[in-house]
Amino acid sequence: MAKYLKAELVSVIEAIDSQGQVIGIMLISAEDWGDKAVPIIIGAAETLSIKKGLGEVEFPRPLSHDLFVEIIEALGASVEKITIDALVSSTYTATVYVKDKDGRIHSFDARPSDAVALAVRVNAPIYISENLEKYAEDLRKYLPPPSGKIAEE
Repeated sequence: MAKYLKAELVSVIEAIDSQGQVIGIMLISAEDWGDKAVPIIIGAAETLSIKKGLGEVEFPRPLSHDLFVEIIEALGASVEKITIDALVSSTYTATVYVKDKDGRIHSFDARPSDAVALAVRVNAPIYISENLEKYAEDLRKYLPPPSGKIAEE
């Protein structure tokens, strides 16, 4: 059975792919990975939704993830946690765990971008399989260095 590590969404950044299309790169890091994170390519719509869930952008109408959270909560359920599980045929997999009003936990297969978009809205914990560390990359490849740092010569 896979072991999971407490993780966090470090950032979601916009990029341009080789065909000139806007994409997102979701950076997920585990507590003990240091300055490394797994970069997961996501769509432009999912990037917008995650940024909205984080309060980084405004959008006048509810997005699909907002609606889903409202429905879950109206039914007396809650998102308990999400997991980033595996890389299968170049596609990352995730699971959303929902507790119903009777306390039962239900698991749902999900895209990592959808799972994270839900988690950031309800402050649900994110976990990542420790097996995915081999796909983690240096964050400096994706994020600028913190301001105020003087580069070493």
